[in-house]
Amino acid sequence: MFRKPSGYLLWIVIPFTTGAFAQTNPGAYTVRGVVADSASRQVIPYVTIGITDEQQTPAASAYSGENGAFKMSLAKAGRYQLVLSSVGYRPVSRPLLIDKDKPTHQLDTVFLSGSTVQLSGIQVISQRQLIEQKPGMLVYNAESDISNRGGTAADVLRKAPALNVDPQGNVTMRGSGTLKILIDGKYSGQIARSPADALNMMPANIIRSVEIITSPSARYDAEGAAGVINIITKKGNKSFSGNLEAMASNREQAFNPRISMSRNKWNMSLHGHLHRIQDKSSAEMERTVLNNGQPAMVIQQETRRNNIMPHSSGELALGFLPDSLSEISLSVNGWLGNWPDNSRQHTLITQPDGTITDQYQQQIKSKEKFTGADIALGYTRRLKRDGQEITLLAQFSPSKENTSYNSEQNSDDKIRYREDNVNHTTNREWTFQADYTHPLTTDGRYTLQSGLKSIFRHADKQYQVWAADGPPPAAMVPQQDRSDHFIYSQDVLAGYLLLKMKLPRGWNAEAGSRLENTHIKGKFNAPGSAFSNDFLNFIPTANISKKLNEAQTITLSYTQRLTRPYIWDLNPNANASDPRNITVGNPQLRPETMHQGELSYGWTSPAGTFINAAAFLKKTDNTIIDMTTTNAAGIATTRKENLAGNTQYGLNLSGSVSPAPNWSFNSNVNINHLNFESDALMVVNTGWAADFNLNALYKLPGAVSLQAFGEYDTRIVTLQGHKTPRFYYSFSAKKEIKATRMTVTMAAINPFNQTIRQKEYIQAASFRSGVLNRYYNQALKITLNWEFGSMFEQREKKKISNDDVREQGKG
Repeated sequence: MFRKPSGYLLWIVIPFTTGAFAQTNPGAYTVRGVVADSASRQVIPYVTIGITDEQQTPAASAYSGENGAFKMSLAKAGRYQLVLSSVGYRPVSRPLLIDKDKPTHQLDTVFLSGSTVQLSGIQVISQRQLIEQKPGMLVYNAESDISNRGGTAADVLRKAPALNVDPQGNVTMRGSGTLKILIDGKYSGQIARSPADALNMMPANIIRSVEIITSPSARYDAEGAAGVINIITKKGNKSFSGNLEAMASNREQAFNPRISMSRNKWNMSLHGHLHRIQDKSSAEMERTVLNNGQPAMVIQQETRRNNIMPHSSGELALGFLPDSLSEISLSVNGWLGNWPDNSRQHTLITQPDGTITDQYQQQIKSKEKFTGADIALGYTRRLKRDGQEITLLAQFSPSKENTSYNSEQNSDDKIRYREDNVNHTTNREWTFQADYTHPLTTDGRYTLQSGLKSIFRHADKQYQVWAADGPPPAAMVPQQDRSDHFIYSQDVLAGYLLLKMKLPRGWNAEAGSRLENTHIKGKFNAPGSAFSNDFLNFIPTANISKKLNEAQTITLSYTQRLTRPYIWDLNPNANASDPRNITVGNPQLRPETMHQGELSYGWTSPAGTFINAAAFLKKTDNTIIDMTTTNAAGIATTRKENLAGNTQYGLNLSGSVSPAPNWSFNSNVNINHLNFESDALMVVNTGWAADFNLNALYKLPGAVSLQAFGEYDTRIVTLQGHKTPRFYYSFSAKKEIKATRMTVTMAAINPFNQTIRQKEYIQAASFRSGVLNRYYNQALKITLNWEFGSMFEQREKKKISNDDVREQGKG
């Protein structure tokens, strides 16, 4: 609570007629400092900062820059009051003593916390809008979305703009799945292993926001042709706090504890995740094998899966501020899981006239055990000059994975074939990174950013296959042609330069380039099997924007991106658990490259209505695709190939509106046209695709909130065919029990549909096929969330909920 609100309001209404670091009274004494968020420890740009004398007369004022730094000048020494305010944060006021013998005063980092301000017994809450536009990105404020309670990161990304998430958790951006997902701006070995699995293992309650960067600058790794997703997690607060979340449904159960604290110069956060989920699906496939365009064989298969998959993860993050200019951070993130993939399958093979030539039952028992960790050490130092900063990061990411399956074919109640496949993989990855920011001018209008980065990846994979034609006691015989030892390494060396310019009349521009050299090598047991290759990629980026007025901004950007294959794409161990449908990696894969241009427009009304529209055009070369071929026996083999290029153009629309203080909507629409071309396959496939979602929130009296979400995806074009439309929807209700600091949330997922249905069609010269997939995800979910600690202490007071007020975007 603060006693003299008029003093704070004075600084809030200072007209925005000066730039960052603007000074109203230059003089002999300089005051410097940095403003940061107490929860995330991230700097806060454009904070209003003022200094008053003992008579509360304004003596100086300024705004913090994009790096959170500010500088002000005073004409004389004496006692003053430092006042800081920013929309969505509690105002801060503290005494300031200017020593006449000390011309420069460097303040400790000033932390702003909370979005709750108490005025004369009234509690005012300013809640962030679900979707915001910030320079170079769209931000989805996941912590403000009640339907994310008890969910996973996949549920969170499903509602973010420009993204699409299928029932398994696979994420695409503008129709492409080759994107880069970061956690707090850092690489994650867990996500690199399998993005879909990792997102389903990450609890939603630790996610603060999601940054969607469709046109990344040269500062970002060139990896990820479609773009970059940066998931921002919650961090420690000034005081001790914690959260316990328990979720139960007919499909899954989870327990998510989280503790955060900060004391003096230390801050710590610890979270865990225990999760047990049911993975149930079915597939009905029919494939017609063609001979000179005429049907020669028909294969029909029906597959059922129903597995329980337990897993857990956790992270410990420590931060230390030795002084006002430095920060040291250490984070350790670990994960483990034991995921079965058991299935039962019936196969029927007929001639075109319906005559049965073979049929059998198959039971497959498959398991995947994995463990891994990301250990990161970081150091940030702000130098003497305003905006001058250096950041160092070292990260080690070890992981281990053991996968195996045994399959058994039965015909006429007799075992006719057995197969065992065992696969052991270890991965080690080291990352070293240094970034430096240097202001070229004293007013901060021109800034040069540069950096170096090295990544050293090493993978060791051993796989063995045994088979037997008949039941025991027939011996399992090693299959030497399908067993091997594969060693693979990938080293990346990169450097970048990025120039940022704040030009007159609301213009901003940046231009940069990144140079990346990739060296790969691998070998098998067989003599002469070693291979190596080098790729040198020059990645230019450019961005120019114009602030038309306080509400409107238009931006034009260009970027080049690439996608490197990982060990899982290269793995030559054939998965033949279904002998009619084999999947295998390709050690000869090359990186794919993409060029993209984008024109975007953003508008925010004084009432908080937000609209962002982006038109884009991108061209991809050496596209990495899943290619399916068949042989004369009708056996299909799918592996990744560089056999096509594609051109894509489209439009993304994101918006939010609050027609009433207790009622809000946000929606995303993605429309794109995809044109696949493959000279090697003599294939051309084109078509339009779109997806649409709508999120509605309504607040009732008594601290009750209702929310509804729906998503619809139209037909999706692939190189060899297409996928049919699908839809997903949910309803949720939340009740806050303030006396016990507890929240109860109930959610219904697809309550009127037991499954999500989607068909996939593939057409080639040698076959045509169709698969009907059913994913069982109908669920009724209840989540209990209890928050404890001093940061949640409240008193019974009147309350005004300003949900219709949008937090002003920075820049």
